[in-house]
Amino acid sequence: MSNPAFMSVSIVGDRRQMRSLYQKMYRLQNRKKPLVENGFYYPKRWLGNLVVRLGADWRDMDCRGTWDNLQLNDKELYFFTESAWHPPFDVLRLIKKVYPGLEIYFSAEGDDWDSYLTNDAEGRFHPTRYAFDLPSDIEYCDTIEEVAEKLSDFIGHPIEPTKEAVFAAAEEWDENEERIDDSINLKEFEVVSLDEV
Repeated sequence: MSNPAFMSVSIVGDRRQMRSLYQKMYRLQNRKKPLVENGFYYPKRWLGNLVVRLGADWRDMDCRGTWDNLQLNDKELYFFTESAWHPPFDVLRLIKKVYPGLEIYFSAEGDDWDSYLTNDAEGRFHPTRYAFDLPSDIEYCDTIEEVAEKLSDFIGHPIEPTKEAVFAAAEEWDENEERIDDSINLKEFEVVSLDEV
């Protein structure tokens, strides 16, 4: 999939509504054939199938992706989405409309989309607040102190655990790095509401 966006979704609230949504998704992904014929690589887990099952027309909303890792426990319903261009926020709003007793929390990111968003302000389900690409790996951190520690280890000198110091150190490293393809791309997850996206 070109320009993928990834989203982790945690849903809590009314147990019956959570179970109903879980059963719909579980049955869709375990059908012999997809509810709606489509060209996705996991056609039974295509988000358009869920849109149709929830009573809407898939052509009226952005549902270019699939879900995976569907789980239900005593506290939450969880799934992960991979979609084209940007996360399927329309699908989350539809779930909220059909199941008003549910609270939906997400953490979303995308490389070419270049945004990092969450609506979990308290970090109950999605505590990650920072993502940074190092030349060798992608790191995720919950606190600026954790970012400063990992970046200090990479750069080789201590960095004060403040946003300003961490971003300045990453920028300074980028400016002085001789290998043009190597850079540190540091991003902070922006806290938004589902209605804003």
